Amino acid sequence: MKLKITQPDLVQISTPLQLAASTVISGLVCMKIGDMLYGRTGQVLGLMAGLVAGFFGYIAVIIKKEQ
Repeated sequence: MKLKITQPDLVQISTPLQLAASTVISGLVCMKIGDMLYGRTGQVLGLMAGLVAGFFGYIAVIIKKEQ
């Protein structure tokens, strides 16, 4: 049995992967910035801020695409 992946399937799979990548990458970038500025505490705060910003930033992109 072969698994066939069509174009609509790729679009549906692609959105959650892009959301996850956006969230993780922005979290890691903000974590590094926080580490350089404030040390260990800044690293934790930067990670949390980056994860939230990445998640809601990509949600805004999805909403903008739907309009």
